[in-house]
Amino acid sequence: MRKIKIGLIVLGSMALIGLVMAGMTLAQTSLQGKIIALDAGHGGTELGATYPPNTGEGATIYEKDINLAVAYALKAKLEGAGANVVLTRVCDETISSRKSRVDMAIEKCKTLYNTKCDALVSVHHNGNIDTTYDGTMVIYNERQDKPLAQALLDVLVPLTGNNEGLDNGGYGITVYGHLVSALTEAYYITNTIEANYYLSGTSMPISSYDTSSACSYEVRFGDRINQEADALYLGLVNYFNAPPQKPGNRK
Repeated sequence: MRKIKIGLIVLGSMALIGLVMAGMTLAQTSLQGKIIALDAGHGGTELGATYPPNTGEGATIYEKDINLAVAYALKAKLEGAGANVVLTRVCDETISSRKSRVDMAIEKCKTLYNTKCDALVSVHHNGNIDTTYDGTMVIYNERQDKPLAQALLDVLVPLTGNNEGLDNGGYGITVYGHLVSALTEAYYITNTIEANYYLSGTSMPISSYDTSSACSYEVRFGDRINQEADALYLGLVNYFNAPPQKPGNRK
């Protein structure tokens, strides 16, 4: 019986390793050579949502910092899977408009890789005056963006357990560049629990996290940042691995 039990354990372990390797292969196949633009929302004088809510420059946490941390954490994961990544905002600079962000993404993809971006993900986090409220939503503009938005929403919702759904209300950014994109609002940084998750991370200069960056601006990297980056990574894997939709199936 002991030999049989050990044999089953070994077989089970081998099967688990096989599933992990298959997952890695899927990611490599899906992302290898893809050109993905990441946009860390807000920046500079544009703080975004704050914690505590509506406190401006005196806030403990600025959305712009969480956005930047997630963008860099996601960049590392995507590049590890063979994707090419461009950033619109690389530090704490102010970018004048959403159109400028799209233009920057398009130009960087063209300059560095001589082609258009395969996708653009704009990373944001929501705000509310209620510090107990949390939830997840993804915003898109054009019909071509919906599969990406849905793929990202599906993997982000478990972060909060509150699905606020897809919003096609016009705040997305694709309208400016005919570029497949989605804007994510993974959770509310005005939520006290989310705020504490971020504050429990380690504050460090961007340049020490990503040695290819010259940005000395400090943000916090921690478990919650990595959880969100992992989710966005999986969403992009799922999006690029999905079979192409026929025009008649798009809504």
